[in-house]
Amino acid sequence: MKKVSLLYALSFLAAFLLFQIELIIAKIFLPKFGGSYLVWGACLVFFQFALLGGYWYSHVAIKKFGMYRYSFLHLLIMALPLLSFPGRSLPEITAHGSIPLVIDVFLQLTLTIGPAFFVLSTISIVTQSWLAHSDLPEQRNPYMLYAVSNVGSFLGLLSYPFLFELYFDLETQLTLWRILYFLFLLFYLLALATIRFADRSVAGFTFFDKSRFRRHYRLADESVRLRLYWLLLSAGGCIIFLAVTNVITYEITPGPLLWIIPLCIYLGSFALTFRDRPLYPRWIGDKLPVVLGLSVVLYYFAQARVLPVSPFLIAFIGALFVLCMFCQYELYRSRPEGKADLTGFYLWVSFGGFAGSFFVAWLAPLLFTAPIEFLVGLFVIGLAQLVRQGGVRPAFVDWRLIAYLAVFLIAWPLVFKQYNLFGVALILVSFGLIFRALSPRASALSTALLVVLVLTPFSDRNWNRDGTSIGTHRNYYGIYKVNLRWPVLSLLNGTTLHGAQYLNDDRAKREPLTYYHRNTGVGKVLDSDRFPARRVGVVGLGIGTLSAYGKRGDRIDFFELDPDLAFLTEPFDYLRNAQAKLTITYQDARIALRQTPRGIYDILIIDAFSGDSVPTHLLTTEAIGEYRERIKGPGMLLFHVSNRYLTLEPVLVSNARSVGALALSYVNPHESDVLLSSEWVALTWDPDTHAALAALWRKDPRQPAAGTVRPWTDGYSHVLSVLKPETLLTSLKTFTPFNW
Repeated sequence: MKKVSLLYALSFLAAFLLFQIELIIAKIFLPKFGGSYLVWGACLVFFQFALLGGYWYSHVAIKKFGMYRYSFLHLLIMALPLLSFPGRSLPEITAHGSIPLVIDVFLQLTLTIGPAFFVLSTISIVTQSWLAHSDLPEQRNPYMLYAVSNVGSFLGLLSYPFLFELYFDLETQLTLWRILYFLFLLFYLLALATIRFADRSVAGFTFFDKSRFRRHYRLADESVRLRLYWLLLSAGGCIIFLAVTNVITYEITPGPLLWIIPLCIYLGSFALTFRDRPLYPRWIGDKLPVVLGLSVVLYYFAQARVLPVSPFLIAFIGALFVLCMFCQYELYRSRPEGKADLTGFYLWVSFGGFAGSFFVAWLAPLLFTAPIEFLVGLFVIGLAQLVRQGGVRPAFVDWRLIAYLAVFLIAWPLVFKQYNLFGVALILVSFGLIFRALSPRASALSTALLVVLVLTPFSDRNWNRDGTSIGTHRNYYGIYKVNLRWPVLSLLNGTTLHGAQYLNDDRAKREPLTYYHRNTGVGKVLDSDRFPARRVGVVGLGIGTLSAYGKRGDRIDFFELDPDLAFLTEPFDYLRNAQAKLTITYQDARIALRQTPRGIYDILIIDAFSGDSVPTHLLTTEAIGEYRERIKGPGMLLFHVSNRYLTLEPVLVSNARSVGALALSYVNPHESDVLLSSEWVALTWDPDTHAALAALWRKDPRQPAAGTVRPWTDGYSHVLSVLKPETLLTSLKTFTPFNW
């Protein structure tokens, strides 16, 4: 076996462990902190920050001590996590309500997996520097270890949902991870014992050089421009990867698998380009301006939902692949040749990745009301070309082309109000030709992308096909739109409908619609005299539609995770017109319900599964056990499980068997655009309640085959096992592409 194989193994295993612990710890944290995107956003920024810290530390330490001396010092650094995790079990994770959630998550991640994550984040730079200073023949190109590292990341990511999450609970996953970490330490010891250093010199390095702050940095300086180029390419690729994920989940289809695919492509682009012979088609660099132009059109088409879901997914994934390949190849092509600058190169790349993820995950939801970070990513890539090429002012013909582009963005949705083959072809060809004509001058290209970015907030309303937009609001939980299509006012989060209400007369205003109308499973139960409903709990507020069923003397308690719904529900009258006494608690339902008395609810309704990020912690056997404690003996649990992309009924039936409950399901037919089909599952421990409900619904539960679905617990859940991939093909069956 070649000695360099030990460095391959170290790079691969460190990256594999890094991504595995990201996914494991995020899954542990989600139910503890509410199961929202806010938790994943906080985790994501911590991961990027820790990675940047590891790269910075490695850069400074290797420069200070030299790679030969540092290789022995690093052994001590690698042993430090044994004092906490993985040397010891993870401590109990508990949310602290007295401090902001994002800070709480960040601090607890630091205290739990911080040391191990920091160590693993340093390995990529350490192994490459080690190879560069060794006497191995492969030392001429240490960057190929970065490709190996990204293959490890790629496999660590893909193997989790398809292998580790599918077959093992969280405790077993942690045990396997700890075993692999000790194997990782063994590989390091073997490498230290067998690989010799050809270069043991220590370059002169000052940890804090005051002269750096007295220098004048100018873009005319080639070294400054090169570092800025690295920064912009890295940030641009990261922004595009995260933005494509947001565009897909917000504007196209909230399929859970689609959170994984963009990350696989992002990591795969590194593996394909950082190698001796990069697998990089030359046309990507030549046709980049055209790709940027068509990507702009693609974004707007997604806003208007011009095409079915499947073509959009293919197009966005294709654009992501091409753009990431360009960014990573340009990083590899412009890398420093000397081994002395290797750590500095990765420090700039890491800083760009951190800046990009921080912008998309934390800043964009506060700055924009639409996922235009995708357009920001395109602009950053265009700006990188301007930095690399140098500034030449756009010519008059460029300004004329940019004006044409602006006219197309504003006028196209006004002329083509529905799908039209000629219209689609016209804007695609026009943008392709315009951006191709702008390509010789990077200044003109970046200016065109900037104009698109500036125009987007003003043209976005024209592209909206969901009705007249009354208002748009964005936060860490998604993008909310209040739309009016007379006489119906509706609230959407991405493509998920959270409720609708008639506006034409007072009687119609009080009528429950969408998934909660009187012919649905929940409507039949709440309208019936067979089941007492004096005290009802509802997990998930929406626009408060279920409050329409309350009578005088009743009480309905809503539990809602997103506090911004307090003002998003103001245009709707359900809550104001309710006859029952209402209380609304803005907190994660499981945490809030633990603070309520036992046995107080006649009916507890769990309505939180129709959106994209399904809160699996509200479905588990432990959660059902907690719900049971809050309902009266003859009471029931009602789960709203309507979901276009997941089949959640088998999970609840399996969980009901596990906890000794009786289950029933009910699906009502689709009646109109406001009286929708919905699927409800009821759980009860009272045989009389079960019999009465079976008589009311006139339907037996559709039991899955024995053993087909494993019960979900707080330690085990597997969303991919209940995915409905056929949904993505349904829209294609009715799509007529040559419709004029």
